[in-house]
Amino acid sequence: MDFPSSIDVNLPLGRFPSLWSTWLDLNDNVRAILGIGCLILIPIIMNYAIAWAMYHWQHWNVDEQQIPPEYPSFIPYIGNIIPFIFDGKNFVQRVTSYAGRVTSTRLNVLGQEIYIFQEPETLAALWKSPVLSSPIQSYVFALKYICGMQEKALSPYRADDSGSYPKPFPGTQVEPHNRVDYIIHQGVQRGLVGPGLVPTTRRLTKAVTRKIEHLQVSKEWTVIPDLSRFMYDIVGVSIIESICGPSLMSINPAFADDFWTYDKNVPWLSRGIPSFVIPNAYRVRDRLIDQLKNWHSFAKSHFTESDIEDDGDSDRFWGSEMMRSRQKTLRRVDDQDNDSIASSDLGLIWASVSNILGASTLATAHVFKDRNLLSRVREIARNHSEDQGEHTELELKQLQKDPLLSSVYAEVLRLYSKAFMIAKSPHVDVSLGRWWFPKDTMGLANSHVSHMNDNFWNTKCGLYPIDTFWADRFVQDPRDPSSGPMRPEFQGKERKAHNEPFFSLKGLEGAWIPYGGGHKQCPGRFLAKAVVISTCILLSQRFDIEMLTESMEMSPWKFGLGVLRPKTELPFRIRRRMS
Repeated sequence: MDFPSSIDVNLPLGRFPSLWSTWLDLNDNVRAILGIGCLILIPIIMNYAIAWAMYHWQHWNVDEQQIPPEYPSFIPYIGNIIPFIFDGKNFVQRVTSYAGRVTSTRLNVLGQEIYIFQEPETLAALWKSPVLSSPIQSYVFALKYICGMQEKALSPYRADDSGSYPKPFPGTQVEPHNRVDYIIHQGVQRGLVGPGLVPTTRRLTKAVTRKIEHLQVSKEWTVIPDLSRFMYDIVGVSIIESICGPSLMSINPAFADDFWTYDKNVPWLSRGIPSFVIPNAYRVRDRLIDQLKNWHSFAKSHFTESDIEDDGDSDRFWGSEMMRSRQKTLRRVDDQDNDSIASSDLGLIWASVSNILGASTLATAHVFKDRNLLSRVREIARNHSEDQGEHTELELKQLQKDPLLSSVYAEVLRLYSKAFMIAKSPHVDVSLGRWWFPKDTMGLANSHVSHMNDNFWNTKCGLYPIDTFWADRFVQDPRDPSSGPMRPEFQGKERKAHNEPFFSLKGLEGAWIPYGGGHKQCPGRFLAKAVVISTCILLSQRFDIEMLTESMEMSPWKFGLGVLRPKTELPFRIRRRMS
């Protein structure tokens, strides 16, 4: 067929340069660079595509006892590290979700395999496993990055694979005096769960009550710039006093202010950011360690056994039996010195203060922001008080069993606790139901993912979304089948044994995990509940508080370390109640 002479059959090539002609026109150096780029990029893209195919295939073909699928990374080896460290919340939420449901996954971070386990049934199995009961990896991380312990002193911690039980794991070669995992676990268990719990709780509630009673607040409105700092001066300082006694801060007057600054800088320290970038954070940590060493020296030179009070726990120099015993047991561990003991005590104080303070602050804010909730809390307090708001120790203990107050406490931790729990089996592979956890690898669980599991938590058909505060979420009413923390299809038979609304955490072992679970569950959980509820009750009975900001946006920087902090100051006004 002949084309008309008026039509140029080369029109597309003549008017629009082809890719090939463009390529030929490029400078030789540019072509070389682009060619090398393609040689590098094409294998990466192919590898990424294959990794995604394998990821989906493993999810679709789940066999019993397989390891979790590896979440693909576009850039091998380093691709996950940046979002994991600096965008932890969104990254962890993304990698532990598949087809709209919570799942477990495996990451490659700088060549190290990290397993993240999140399904409720998987976590329940993890808590029950004795070989996964050791928190030693958490200790090493916190002591190195947050508390500044030197590498030589850390070596016994790294070497301890004996577990936290009285009987060491089979195959361990750790000497009894170097079993730091067991030594620390036993000490804090005795101090915060065992015989030390009652006297410590008594000291703490008395200190909080005394500070609230002595607040310089009149019956006229007074504006205070930040609720978090206000609560620290009440709750945080009281915790330090109840554990360490009055001597620590009496001989170190700057300790309270320095600790407040240090706590704000912990998220930066935990990311391993060097000192030349955040010099003030390192300076304040060094000051705290020096002040703790000063306290240790003072207490050792002044304390005698006769200083121990009638409860068998308290004394004015060391504060508690827990702190006294640590001086003896930790000093027997190899390579420990004054600096390392001070770093260890700094870690214990931070762990005791930071999360209880955060929970108390946020619980107080929510109670006073909701007028209906505030009225209900005040009514509960009146019903448990015989002296117009003055509560005895027994009354405060009874208030901790109230369903609504317990629900407020649990809901605050569900909504704001974003902690990583670390698991590792040094000697044997572990079965966790559908998943297999290889020995000597790092395992993580994050409370945020569990607490935001939309397929598990009750929202009353969307009326109370999981990312909002609902004071009654944990209250189970036998007369209302739609009540309670779990979706109705997960509810057990427990409510049939009750006639009145009640609070229970039964069935939430793998879903509500602000303290972890099992043998390594945080020993401070009983103290935390006592302080959060007592503080809310005492403040609500004595003061009117109005928050001066509607927003309570949380800073993402403390993600993975426990209860979040508000992103900005929380201004409020306060006055002493007329009646």
